[in-house]
Amino acid sequence: MPHISFAGFPFGGLVLAGAWWFVLFSPWTAPRSSFWLGMTMATGTLLGYSAWILRREWRPLFRIEARWIALGIGSALALYGLFWVGHTLMVALFPGASAFVNAVYTRRAEAPAWLIALLLAVWIGPAEEVFWRGILQRYLQMRLQPIWGLLVATVLYALVHIWSGNPPLLLAAFAAGMAWGALFLWTGSLIPGIVSHALWDVLMFVVLPLQ
Repeated sequence: MPHISFAGFPFGGLVLAGAWWFVLFSPWTAPRSSFWLGMTMATGTLLGYSAWILRREWRPLFRIEARWIALGIGSALALYGLFWVGHTLMVALFPGASAFVNAVYTRRAEAPAWLIALLLAVWIGPAEEVFWRGILQRYLQMRLQPIWGLLVATVLYALVHIWSGNPPLLLAAFAAGMAWGALFLWTGSLIPGIVSHALWDVLMFVVLPLQ
């Protein structure tokens, strides 16, 4: 078997993500935590960790092109449409799934809509992209075949949500993570994924929530 080196693997970032997502989503800690404050702090620590790792190589990842912004907007709209169809089918086939979706949307009552939209668009979504795609997926793509790097990074991204015990949330994280990871794999830039993630978050949670 070929030797796979884990030198430079972002274990620290995964530990941070796992610990923060446990606090924010587990049934033991979530009821006692302020979700939006906690998510802002969680993504802030991941962003700080990522900024240190990328301190000498951030320019290619953040190069802006008009086509990549358009790609991000188009993919966010397509992803929202996919989720709308998926939600409609899921609720029709499994009526009990509505309770899991409602559990996610209860977080909207914890802060004003304008503040949630602002945090999602300019902080939480972009910070997640920088770590999960710009750090973790990029590392895995360089050491595995690119498609395997995408898949492993996406599985890890979905798994940190396991503390919630919410199957639709896990499925949503995997599907969205695959979409944003594919944008990064295709373009080599974080810009499409950042635009897509930020816009999709705002559509799903503030502008056109599914329920």
